[in-house]
Amino acid sequence: MATSGEVLEMLCLAGGWIIVGDTFEGITWTDERPRCTKAEFEAGFAQYDAWKSKQDAKAAADKATLLAKLGITADEAKLLLS
Repeated sequence: MATSGEVLEMLCLAGGWIIVGDTFEGITWTDERPRCTKAEFEAGFAQYDAWKSKQDAKAAADKATLLAKLGITADEAKLLLS
């Protein structure tokens, strides 16, 4: 299950918040960036796992595309980074 911080990262990518605890009332908005509503925040807990899976799948696909362009395997890339 998602944490309140993870939900806020999903909803407010640009930041602009600090949270203490796990409730909407614990959010302190630090600037005038777009904010989420209490309803969006509460609904975000149910949406987070699907969003995170989609983000992870996109990152994996992007990595595979880059490796294919470079003509190397994932194992070869690991060797280059070690």
